[in-house]
Amino acid sequence: MKMNDSWKPVIKSLGIEHLRRHQILPIQSVLNGYDTMVMAATGSGKSNMFCIPALLHRTKLTLVIEPTLSLLYSQVHELQVCGVAADYIDHYRTKKETEAILHKVRKAKLTFLYVTPERLQSEKFQQAIRQTGLYMLVVDECHCVTEWGYSFRESYLQIGTFIDCLPERPVIFACSATILEDREKEIAKLLHMRQPQLFQSDLKRKNLILLKKDVTSEKRSLDGRLADRFQALERCIRKYHGTGSVLIYALTTGCVDAIYNALSERYPGQVSRFHAKMKSDKLRHRMELDFLQGKTKIMVATSAFGMGIDVPNVELIIHFNMPISMTDYIQQIGRAGRNGQKAHCVLFFDQNGDDEKIAIVFQKKAKTDSPMAGKLLKANAQEMRRFAGSEDCMVREILRFQGQQEVKNCKCCTNCAKKRRGE
Repeated sequence: MKMNDSWKPVIKSLGIEHLRRHQILPIQSVLNGYDTMVMAATGSGKSNMFCIPALLHRTKLTLVIEPTLSLLYSQVHELQVCGVAADYIDHYRTKKETEAILHKVRKAKLTFLYVTPERLQSEKFQQAIRQTGLYMLVVDECHCVTEWGYSFRESYLQIGTFIDCLPERPVIFACSATILEDREKEIAKLLHMRQPQLFQSDLKRKNLILLKKDVTSEKRSLDGRLADRFQALERCIRKYHGTGSVLIYALTTGCVDAIYNALSERYPGQVSRFHAKMKSDKLRHRMELDFLQGKTKIMVATSAFGMGIDVPNVELIIHFNMPISMTDYIQQIGRAGRNGQKAHCVLFFDQNGDDEKIAIVFQKKAKTDSPMAGKLLKANAQEMRRFAGSEDCMVREILRFQGQQEVKNCKCCTNCAKKRRGE
């Protein structure tokens, strides 16, 4: 399908050289007024699918719901650099700043407003949105509606109610790289989408080399086993880190701090960290921006960082601990190689049970809030352990989890390399 000529000025204003084929149909769907759900690979330009229709209706507001502040800041910054009238509201904004932004909303002086789902519960915010013409409501990373809505972020389950209270119904656009096949209809129902048009493109990322490393240690003490894991981490960095950026994920804030302190000695001035329990919000925000802007080359973080973040030159991702779910794993490796260059993703796993103990703590904590959440986390952890222990092609395993059948092996992952060597 060919691109409409009327789109060209908008595409140029966003600095896009050309649209990819899989982007055109969803854009046309939105412009035709259909609720639209898109499942496409990380780095495939999903944001352009809603930004282009929004800019073609720039006199009306497009409200974008993001799961994390990191993603919210990143998206707004990119739009503002292109001269687009975009802003955000978060809990760090002063009352005066928030009022000024809502005044812009009422006066139709914003094209994009970015918020987290919790903001939709504010009565003042609801009133301001009702007083403006809302063209589109976007739920970015919409897998969070079911992944998080039933556990620790119930506000995701209230988005549909918010939509129903608007004087005029906007077009609803939802997108993610990790919408499980059996969750599509449930997400659409919770968002009160009306006969949504569904689009799924090839989810394979050919430039990612998926590796896994068994870091099982014979040391009896936990400190000894962690020391061995730190050594494995440093070897990976030396082997795969060149001129690009490195993202290291750990499950606990304690692990993040320990890795940060160790790597800061080896790479002074080049390491940032990010987790929710950092004492200073300003320090966390500064370290985040330092990494996003390329001032530091290594980021150590919990899963609180990274979903949807677009740092083009991430060449190495290391999971110091096994992630709590396949969804987290897929989202996090999706930060690598967004410039199209080859990137390595290394998954650490152990048979000592150290990572499993951390997962059990998370499950127990979730269970106290919601039995369903605890059960979900347990099932997710089992799926992740199965993946780590599987001898099948890692790429095929991931695509199968996402509902895409792949016939060919990738020939590059750890499992494919072992079969090639006859191990």
